Amino acid sequence: MFGLYRQFTLGRYTKAFIIKASGEASSKNNLKALIKEAFRKDLIDGIIGTSLNKKEGFVSPVFIKCEKEVEKFEPFFFIHGGQNSLLKKITQKYSFEKLGVAGHSCVLDGINKMQYFGIGSNFTVTKFTLKIGIACIGAISLEGIKCLLKEKKVKNPGFNEIFLENNKIILKNKYEKFDFSAKEYYYYLNEGCKVCMNLSSRGSDITFVPSLRNGYSLVLVRSAKALKLFENPGFSVKKAEKSDIEEFESLAKNFLKKNIETILERAEFGIPSNKWDGNRFGRFTALWNNIYAENIEEEVF
Repeated sequence: MFGLYRQFTLGRYTKAFIIKASGEASSKNNLKALIKEAFRKDLIDGIIGTSLNKKEGFVSPVFIKCEKEVEKFEPFFFIHGGQNSLLKKITQKYSFEKLGVAGHSCVLDGINKMQYFGIGSNFTVTKFTLKIGIACIGAISLEGIKCLLKEKKVKNPGFNEIFLENNKIILKNKYEKFDFSAKEYYYYLNEGCKVCMNLSSRGSDITFVPSLRNGYSLVLVRSAKALKLFENPGFSVKKAEKSDIEEFESLAKNFLKKNIETILERAEFGIPSNKWDGNRFGRFTALWNNIYAENIEEEVF
């Protein structure tokens, strides 16, 4: 029998905090504050992320080489940014000893595959010293976002931020914000994301949840290295309450249930998937039913 235990939904973590950057309250500013702190603590000397180009209206990978460059960084969540495309360029052009990455589980899973199976350049693999996982309910295309906004009869479907709030997905522009239910959002989800089992970015040093609750965002600390970010930080930090954790956990479970239904349906009818085959499905069910006996932190689904 299947069960959505917290260990699978959120993964193992040692501490849970809520953080808030100074200035304007937003999930993207809270992530930027976390990255700045990583530079200040000398945990990284460069980091790969995904940024929104407001002028051109598209999302692309960016390489941030110092704390000062974080100011121009415009994090955008729940969309594929192509960070892996920068790996070869960075390792050939620059020499960094403490390279970090801020990305969703699909980005981290690609890096973990290189680590475990020797895929790609081992030189690239050894450079990553800090993995900031972005909790993700599933990626959606920019065109999908525009369709969501049109459903709300928005005449000019512009946007500059997407985040989670009160179990809703929020799209925000300069003047107002629009909320969507899990059901509304799921309809436009990328097909590959509908079979994802790693919404909380297990396998990272720290998971940043792009949520907003009284200006604070949830973070799950998974390694001793990441815990250093919270030693006299330059941002406001509090111990996460039970309700802070359960709010994201509830939404993640909602999406995981939908993903499981999709997987089971495809397995039953033999529908091809870009991520799943019979062997992977068998491994998934075995792990699922032995959730407390197996180490699933780094399992790639």
